[in-house]
Amino acid sequence: MCTQQIPGPIRAVLLSAGLLFGAVAPGLAQDKPDEQVIGEGKSDYDWQCSACHGDSAKGDGPMAKMLVKPPADLTAIASANGGIFPFWRVYRIIAGKTQVPGHETFQMPDFWRRFRGDEKEWGFLPPHVRILELTHYIESIQKK
Repeated sequence: MCTQQIPGPIRAVLLSAGLLFGAVAPGLAQDKPDEQVIGEGKSDYDWQCSACHGDSAKGDGPMAKMLVKPPADLTAIASANGGIFPFWRVYRIIAGKTQVPGHETFQMPDFWRRFRGDEKEWGFLPPHVRILELTHYIESIQKK
């Protein structure tokens, strides 16, 4: 079908969509995680999570042997979920809003409260931001 056979208003919409996609498409290829967000999430992971989940996040931290339920392999979350990282489910688990086996006891700290206590100190971000960064970090270490 020749473009001259397409009515003017429809042609304008199609042209606009094409221009918009052309402007956005190059950015999609370069859409990479923000290294500062990942770095701050890793910092909280190293400080708060690695004792149980391990430096490699595979559940092999030095405290893992002492726990009733072994810590999860955090690098396998996406593969256990059909290749999709369940971002908001992980966020809610870290925030203590969703219970999972092993977290219902004293063994898994309530990071929302812990981070809330840090909030009074200079230089700490609000708890929800820190949990978002931590969730993004965990997303970034998923097995490919």
